[in-house]
Amino acid sequence: MNTKEKIFDVSLDLFSKKGYDSVSLREIADEVGIKKSSIYSHYPSKEAILMDIFEYFQDLFEYDELLNSKDLLLESDNEILLENPELFYHKGSEAIKVMVSEERNLKIWKLLFIQMHHNDAIREFFHDEILVKPLIFWKGFFSILKENGIIREDCNPELLAKEYYSFPIYLLLEICAKYDDIPESTLENFFEEAEEHANFLLDCVKVK
Repeated sequence: MNTKEKIFDVSLDLFSKKGYDSVSLREIADEVGIKKSSIYSHYPSKEAILMDIFEYFQDLFEYDELLNSKDLLLESDNEILLENPELFYHKGSEAIKVMVSEERNLKIWKLLFIQMHHNDAIREFFHDEILVKPLIFWKGFFSILKENGIIREDCNPELLAKEYYSFPIYLLLEICAKYDDIPESTLENFFEEAEEHANFLLDCVKVK
């Protein structure tokens, strides 16, 4: 691991535990084992470190091989989506589970959930990437199901998307508020509960 990677990981660890605004560049440098001035060879400011963390997180979703597989394409001719939407959800859930199970990524989730009310940049990122984009995706998911007669005609895709997505967000908030270091068993329970809720909701609106 090079110096820039150490700065990244130490900063993320401190930000997720103490809060972004409570951590100084000197504290980061001390933890890394370098002089404060040496940080500027890699990052011009503390905010630049935070932006690098966000960019890394965005890239996870944009370039992850499992999440971007053809099985998870939100298209009206996706056979898995049309024939077995529960399997479509399960495949996506498993892809995200692999991604977030890494310790570094769990710390980013915690940073976002705990610090979103204390920093404008974190709040904006949380709103755009964690709330808006997934809701657009799930609205599209339910729209395709409605157009193909899989769910009832009276269903509102936007409201369903919010209901579908709100429960896992609640579970994540609960976990992040409870643990500094999230146990693996808790993460497993999260994905099981979230998928059970998703299947229950989908069953309620499917055409029988």
